[in-house]
Amino acid sequence: MKKHLYLLMTMIMVVSMSELQVAGMMPSIATDLDTSVSRVGLLVSMYSLGMALGGPAVAYMLRHIRPKLALLSVVGLYAVLEALVPLIHEYWWVAIFRILTGCLSGATFGLSVTFGAQLAESPTKIGEAISIVLGGIMVGTVFGLPLSHYVAGALSWQTSFYLLALIALCLFVASLFALPSRDPASQEASEQDLRNLRSLRLWSRYLVSLLTIGAAYGSFTYFTPLLERNSGLSPNTTTVVLLTYGLFSFIGNLVVGKFADSHAVTVLRIGHAVLIISLSIIAMFATTGWLTVTMVLLVGLAGVSMNPALVTRVAEVGGTGNLVSTVHTSVITMGVTLGTAVSALTMSIAGNDPAIAMWTGAAFACLAAIVLATQTVPFKRSAASSI
Repeated sequence: MKKHLYLLMTMIMVVSMSELQVAGMMPSIATDLDTSVSRVGLLVSMYSLGMALGGPAVAYMLRHIRPKLALLSVVGLYAVLEALVPLIHEYWWVAIFRILTGCLSGATFGLSVTFGAQLAESPTKIGEAISIVLGGIMVGTVFGLPLSHYVAGALSWQTSFYLLALIALCLFVASLFALPSRDPASQEASEQDLRNLRSLRLWSRYLVSLLTIGAAYGSFTYFTPLLERNSGLSPNTTTVVLLTYGLFSFIGNLVVGKFADSHAVTVLRIGHAVLIISLSIIAMFATTGWLTVTMVLLVGLAGVSMNPALVTRVAEVGGTGNLVSTVHTSVITMGVTLGTAVSALTMSIAGNDPAIAMWTGAAFACLAAIVLATQTVPFKRSAASSI
């Protein structure tokens, strides 16, 4: 089943790269569409908005369809829309297509996680299986922006869209033959999936995910200016550091997956502590290059890599149905948006110093640790399990 999980991982990698591809080639797109770079930047936000709001809607519509067919439908349509974007030379049409691709991307996340849970060797291996699937986030996040930037410079920004569309099409064909068929959720299971979304316990765990991802992205987003401006690293060295950060995130994701099923809370407590300490050290000693780089890599190990533990805790109270998983994806996307937005606000107030974003990320991690603590207070086991 591992090969199937890696296939799902590649799907998530592609849609993660698609989210960031515009950010890597904004000047080229702005020139071609005869608009400003700031308006092109909104295309990234529109994609994220589609993921957050449209993903659950798509998953809801597909809830009675076989998982394989649902996933193939989403990936196939994504490939078509991704290929159509560069054929259109009107900004608002491109914006609409980006929103639609974002909707399909959000659904791909939820459907892939649900499918990955079904393909786990046993119920006690769900966290490990999901960690493999979610590894695509690390790869796509790290390579999406620099690769799109390179392709736009060497060829054209349109080529980036064609390449991702082609890869998605190849994944569609590979999945058609390779992924096993599974029965769709029963009417009762679908209704239970919907009822689970009314659970306060579930939303309290969603909140931990929101704050944890907000901490990771509220800092990660501003690593480049911090490393170059505060630490004095060259652009080439910064690129190497960021690629190594991605490798560490991928490794951390796999390690967390090994322990997520049986020690999710412990993993999160350690991860939050590492984030708080590492980001605080970066903020205080940003001018010390070697120390900053070391802490950045620690953030890679303990930041976004906590995803499998977050998913495991959500699955404990909400199951792994399409809606619960896709809404969790939306919450994570909102965490990215919230973390980066709050960091941008605090930086603007404090003189645009990237070190302020590190303090903001540490504050998010503190809040996540506090919320987690309220859910895991050592009362009687029956009382604690009800939170």
